[in-house]
Amino acid sequence: MKSPSSQLMRGAALLGGAALLSKLIGTLQKIPLQNLAGDRVFGLYSAVYALAVMWMTLAAAGVPVAVSALVAERIAAGDERGVRRLLRYAAVLLSASGLVAFAALWAAADTLAAWMGAPEAADAIRASSLALLAAPLTAALRGYSQGRLEMGRPALSQLAEQCARVAFMLCALGWALRRDWSPAATAAAVHGGLAAGAVAGLAAMLIAGRRSWRRRADRRAAGAATADAAAPPRKRAAVADAAAASAPRSPDGTDASRTPGASVDSAAAAAHHPEPGRVLLRRIVRVALPVAAGSVVAPLFGLIDAFTLPRLLQSAGATASAAISAFGEYNRGIALLQLVSMAAGGAAAALVPSLTMARSGGGIDAESGAQAAFAMRLAWWFGAAAALGLALLARPINVALFADAHGTAAMAVLGAAALGAALQAVSAAVLQGLGDLRSPALHLALAALVKAALNAALAPAYGIAGAAAAAACAYGVAAALNLRALRRRAALTAPGADTGAGAAWRLAAALAALAAAAGGGRLALTALTRELAPRAAAALTALPCIALGAVAFAAALIAAGALGPREWRALPGIAGSRAERWLMRLRPASRRPEGLPPHDGEASPHR
Repeated sequence: MKSPSSQLMRGAALLGGAALLSKLIGTLQKIPLQNLAGDRVFGLYSAVYALAVMWMTLAAAGVPVAVSALVAERIAAGDERGVRRLLRYAAVLLSASGLVAFAALWAAADTLAAWMGAPEAADAIRASSLALLAAPLTAALRGYSQGRLEMGRPALSQLAEQCARVAFMLCALGWALRRDWSPAATAAAVHGGLAAGAVAGLAAMLIAGRRSWRRRADRRAAGAATADAAAPPRKRAAVADAAAASAPRSPDGTDASRTPGASVDSAAAAAHHPEPGRVLLRRIVRVALPVAAGSVVAPLFGLIDAFTLPRLLQSAGATASAAISAFGEYNRGIALLQLVSMAAGGAAAALVPSLTMARSGGGIDAESGAQAAFAMRLAWWFGAAAALGLALLARPINVALFADAHGTAAMAVLGAAALGAALQAVSAAVLQGLGDLRSPALHLALAALVKAALNAALAPAYGIAGAAAAAACAYGVAAALNLRALRRRAALTAPGADTGAGAAWRLAAALAALAAAAGGGRLALTALTRELAPRAAAALTALPCIALGAVAFAAALIAAGALGPREWRALPGIAGSRAERWLMRLRPASRRPEGLPPHDGEASPHR
């Protein structure tokens, strides 16, 4: 039998992987949307999507996490009847909040679109509001499953939701383009995918939930049949009568106490007096509000851009349609920035369960501290390399992905934000693993205020490049505040850690190698592909240069001694392989004796 901690780790990994894949699908779908519909539709979509995400976050308001915690509490107490009652109240609460949010967003669509500086976005806002009729109830069901440690159902639901959303979006986009719809109507049709995805996610939860209910009923029947057979006849009759008086009902309306498996549980539940409904709702809200405060912060950057950037561009002389098109060009770089942040945060999320378990065991041990310190070094390396790479290759990447070079300057400046975004994502995950849930949310909220202030100061004069600079500064502020919180907790000190001036010059040397490889490759490939179509030439320039830069950067880190056997042997498939022997050859001779000895059963890297 698997231990609870092992089951929790596996479930967290499954749910985190599904969330990461879902976000990846959602980010990558923006590329064909822009390619087919153009920057104006893409700008409308991006502005309304930021608003829709915020409203769906507000409608759920942290209740899924509260449901998960309270369900786990009741399961530990053996109160199955209380679990089902909690689910009913949470479902009613979230369905009501979703209905209220839908009505408010539908009614205020024209006003919100005017505040954005894009009156044509009103129909897209109304289309996106339809998702609020199903998404909150889905969130309650996901929290219920997580409380039971049944992570497969919410993981499947997330993927079903995202796949259905993207499929609907592509079909609606094709329909709108064939019929030559206006940009406003096309954006509204595309946003119908949010509702389609919400319905698909809800359907996945209900179908999988029905099967899960039947399995639990069968297990209770099998377990109680054994106990029932060993009990005296009079006792069996008494227990059956008590169960019949307070039998729980399954979702399909059948009497769960008709099976012998429900008799003991039902009798125990009947003896427990449930708390009043108002008290239960207050408990849900009390647990949900702190979580909601942190959840609402995450979409703030996109929401600030949606409500400030188009209006600021219009104040500088742009028309409404030109401002929305420029906003679409700006969001090209945002899509790439999200990929960087997502990759860094997804990798760091793997640390959270181990840090949490180490903390619950009495404190962070040396191994966990070393993992946290190495995760931050990886964030520095990955973020700095992504920032420099995006700055050097912004034009060929832009043309290869989005067909033209519009917004290249903003994309290059947003590349600088990749370092801050990577550091913020990883440091937030480490702080959460250390039990500090408040600081990352607070720091990101302060950074959002910086973003709003700098948008107002820079966007009128410098356009979307100024907004990109504001994003780079804001992410830098959030990362700096998180790093200060980690240092206060002494979470970044590890024996043998590469810190200080030595770490700085090694990183600088690796970045110089990346710049030489990627920059030189771009010059050579640009000359070689000059006769090709612009998009093909850009793709044949960007892809090899990205690969060259990545290889040169990693090789320079190893040659400089920043990355050693202890780190690369933690990666799957490296220890004892040909790759390790090649990596060892890159190590400076002065450092090779310091390498860790081969693990048992693996070949020596010097053979």
